[in-house]
Amino acid sequence: MVRKRVTIKEVAKRAGVSISTVSRVLNSRDNKYIREVTRNKVMQAVKELNYKPDRRAQSLRGVATKIIGLIIPNRLNPYFEQVAQAIEEVCFDEGYGILLCSSNNNQKRESIYLDLLEKQKVDGIVISTVGLTRERFNELISRGIPVVLIDEDVPGVNAPAVFANNYMGGCQATQYLIQLGHERIAFISGPIDLLSSRERYRGYRDTLAKEGIKVGKELFKEGSFTYESGYRATWELLDERNKFTAIFCSNDLMAFGAIRAIQDKGEKVPRDYSIVGFDDMYFSSISNPQLTTVAQPVKEMAFRAFIALKEQIAEGFSHEKSHQFLDTKLIVRESCRSLDKTK
Repeated sequence: MVRKRVTIKEVAKRAGVSISTVSRVLNSRDNKYIREVTRNKVMQAVKELNYKPDRRAQSLRGVATKIIGLIIPNRLNPYFEQVAQAIEEVCFDEGYGILLCSSNNNQKRESIYLDLLEKQKVDGIVISTVGLTRERFNELISRGIPVVLIDEDVPGVNAPAVFANNYMGGCQATQYLIQLGHERIAFISGPIDLLSSRERYRGYRDTLAKEGIKVGKELFKEGSFTYESGYRATWELLDERNKFTAIFCSNDLMAFGAIRAIQDKGEKVPRDYSIVGFDDMYFSSISNPQLTTVAQPVKEMAFRAFIALKEQIAEGFSHEKSHQFLDTKLIVRESCRSLDKTK
């Protein structure tokens, strides 16, 4: 009977450490952050279990380059610039280089970059997709390219995914506005074909329903995660004269567009309308008014995505799908006020 190959998980369990620690010991033997006692425990477990990493995929692709590819939707979006910077910092600390590509919210361009990074023989790819299919990703993975999805998941892709709990964030933002007395709350989503957009909308919708507040379709607008789409959607809401007192925007850029549209209409935030965003990018804390928003744990997402990628490289691309949901946090600033119902 053929014995099942020992996995890196079994080594970690025997040594009493995490999988990422085993990966670091095996792939960075001079890593100054690994204590000698920990290194010895891991190597003893490797010896006892006769662990041998599966290098079949690496042998097909050649020698490791210590370079990973990163594809983000748009470098002009400060949120994705923060994501890129956070991943770059982790890579630098771990001795990896990075090739950064921006798809400019274009699926065809994103697909071309995947092919380009494969030809460059990167050790793996971290990607925040703008909507590529699971078939496209699984085709790439089947050729031995480790892939980790960050910020945006694609159901059916045989790769780890690390992202914030978008549903939780949608609930947090909506519940806060309700607590301030708002019931007529407009919602500006991102592209509705993206899972993150749908989950934020679901959190908004479910929270209103839980509080017995009717969800009005006339208060829903689909945006594209850009400043311009937030401005346009808000202008339409105001022109249509549907009564509302607050807007929950699916990202901060659209929230800034909403604020400007309200100002151009001669109104003020938060005096006339309360605004909540999503992302907590840097400019949200220095805008006027400072933006109340839902923060995503960008640095933790970046670290976990890199470790998930590194573990795939060490394990030989096990193609195990795993989701890592990270909690969001509501950041209260100046763009919302309590509704005075006496007026």
